This record gives sequence, structure tokens and C-alpha cells, in this order.
Amino acid sequence: MTPDDGTVWRNRVAARSLFSFVWRRPVRRAAEVAVPLLLVVPEHDSMAPIGPVLRLAATAPSAELPRVAGGHYDVYEGGASFADTVAAEVAFLGRVTAR
Repeated sequence: MTPDDGTVWRNRVAARSLFSFVWRRPVRRAAEVAVPLLLVVPEHDSMAPIGPVLRLAATAPSAELPRVAGGHYDVYEGGASFADTVAAEVAFLGRVTAR
């Protein structure tokens, strides 16, 4: 995930921004999402709990929830589930843009 082109990227965040996370709970407003929603979930994600995503998908009316193998970073380029993730994304985009 680090740029290969020599771009300097500092993996930092201002501590004050963490306070706003308390109020950002997508699960609370999932039922209001009217647009198609794709949630790709790796089966063994140790960084982001799967439970809230499953609840969100069950609540959002147009949610699709493909599950892929691997962990948190396996959905990105070079990861074990990258090809499956891209296939799910392309299929989803094909369906929602054909409407």
C-alpha cells in the first residue's frame, strides 16, 4: 500500500480526529441508503470486525455482501483475494449500471 513511485506518504492521523469516530456509525443509518451498496468482506479480517458489516448488509435495502478468503489486506493488489475482490466489484458495477 506504500506508493512505488517514491511519493512520500506519512501514515499519521491527528489525534483530535479520533473523537469524531464515536458519532460515525454507518450501521445506524444503513436502512436509509437508497443506492446499491457493495460490501466486500474478507473472512478472516483481524483489523475490522465482520459483525457490524453483516448487520449493515442485513439492514441496507440494496446491499450486496460478497465474502472472500483472507484477511484485511488480502483484498488489495498483491493480496490473496485481490482477484476475487475485483471480480465482485466488476460484477456489481455491471449489474448496477445496466439498470
